[in-house]
Amino acid sequence: MKQIIFILLLFFTSHVFSYPNFIGHKYSSCINCHYNPFGGGQLTDYGRGTSATLISSRSFYPKGWSDEKISESSGFLFRKNTQTWFRPQLNYRGFRIVENPNGSREKIRWITMQEDARITLKFGESDKLIFSGDYGRMPELKSPPPGTDSRKYRSRNLFVGYRFNSKLGIYTGLMDKVYGLRVVEHTSYSRINPLVTMNDQTYGAAIHFSDSEWEGGIHGFIGNTNQENQYRQKGISTMFEKNILDIHRIGASLMSSKSDDLTLQSISIHGRFNFKDGSALLTELGQTIRTGHNDTPSPTSQFGLIQAYVRPFRGLYLLTNVDYNKADISESPFTVRWGPAVQYFPIQRVELRADIYDTRNFSNVTATKDSWSYLLQTHLWF
Repeated sequence: MKQIIFILLLFFTSHVFSYPNFIGHKYSSCINCHYNPFGGGQLTDYGRGTSATLISSRSFYPKGWSDEKISESSGFLFRKNTQTWFRPQLNYRGFRIVENPNGSREKIRWITMQEDARITLKFGESDKLIFSGDYGRMPELKSPPPGTDSRKYRSRNLFVGYRFNSKLGIYTGLMDKVYGLRVVEHTSYSRINPLVTMNDQTYGAAIHFSDSEWEGGIHGFIGNTNQENQYRQKGISTMFEKNILDIHRIGASLMSSKSDDLTLQSISIHGRFNFKDGSALLTELGQTIRTGHNDTPSPTSQFGLIQAYVRPFRGLYLLTNVDYNKADISESPFTVRWGPAVQYFPIQRVELRADIYDTRNFSNVTATKDSWSYLLQTHLWF
């Protein structure tokens, strides 16, 4: 049960608007809306405006308000930006979790997952130089994995970035690893297996390069200095994407890292496909080899992800998630976690989401009951 609670806690500590499904709006690159070109973290002015005028519903705005007027109110605390170099942001995220619904062991609780402040300082023409960071309260995990930072308050992003031009930039500091699809579902096996979940940020340096038809990055990292030294993963990762048929993208990622406790090798391929008017399909398939400190042979695990997004109208997204994991590709058992979800942006700065999940284990040896849960999320940012 503790492991289940930990997984659910991981699920909704996501970064603001790190949504690769926005390729459905023809946004194939994260750099359009984020100061971190690989996604996640604080939104740029353009990202705030896009959230206000393209992603969020117009239902609760006065009829006379134009998209231009809505965009002007997308700055910090609904104010129009009056200076060029300072951008603050506040965030809150909480969710209601129901375990074993309608069963004898049903548990219901509300958990505050995110309370943080973010600041970005930007200088030079086209914001060539930026300093970006956040600081906030961390949720208390009942069964954190070994080496997890146990501080009550901490940063997840703290980096400096410099753009030489529109095609090349370098970023150094505390960031997420450059690897795979950065989906918000941190319990996805595509994030758990290669260790790129909510607490796997690392200090290092990343190079971001792009052109009109392709984009990629290389990240050398030394681990998180707030962890015990034996758990700090040091290594290198890379991700590359290319446009196909104009509006779709396919990509691949590689990562090799090592600590005193664990050696990790991971590879994946992914695709992001536009289906018009905000609808999209995301796919990822990969495998990971983990070797413990005693160099005992480790099985190769395999993971897969399919996410389908349909936007019936502005502000509303209907989702279907299918998550696959095979702990050992030489054995028959595997796990599938799937379920529908609804994501609604009634007004800019507000996200509401509801998810239902069924987890089923497939095995020729044992039979287990499906595990069900549902979660209701509230996310606010200013």
